[in-house]
Amino acid sequence: MAQVILPFLLWLIVTLVYAFKFQLNIVLPNSYVMTLFALPIILIIFKKFSFSKLGFRVGKPVTGLFFMILLPLILFLRFYFMGSSFRLTGFPLALILGSIAEEFFFRGYLQEEFKKPFGTIGSFAITNFLFALVHFIKGYSILGLVSTGLIGLYFSITKDRQGGDSLFYSMGAHSLYNIVVS
Repeated sequence: MAQVILPFLLWLIVTLVYAFKFQLNIVLPNSYVMTLFALPIILIIFKKFSFSKLGFRVGKPVTGLFFMILLPLILFLRFYFMGSSFRLTGFPLALILGSIAEEFFFRGYLQEEFKKPFGTIGSFAITNFLFALVHFIKGYSILGLVSTGLIGLYFSITKDRQGGDSLFYSMGAHSLYNIVVS
């Protein structure tokens, strides 16, 4: 039971920081991104979580790179064949940093912590439900919530043994996805 409480509490902190990020950014710039990085690092420092569990390894490069580019490529081609021009509307570095931070916390920390009590499938489901809920605060519709959860599931598979077996690939996929849809 204690294994489950800490990850949920940390997710709640992340969610509250995201909900109040405009107020918090006055005191701490990029408070959401900083929180996503800081919480797992604090746990690593106090030996409550192992750095090796985050998934920073080479893994399976061919599979990982395939998953990393598949979804962004499909979306790019969809926009291209629909006649939409590709325009980068967001700030690329901010999009990439936000993506890396979310993967660090959600797939690197939460997903791994939830594997112990819930197994791989349960971990994927819970992690991506919580991932979608954080994005729901942005004002996403229910359909947006579901699609965000499914895209998160894609990132989970990309990170796990079924995909590239490395956090690097889900970070890359998430970054490319955000750049294409921005």
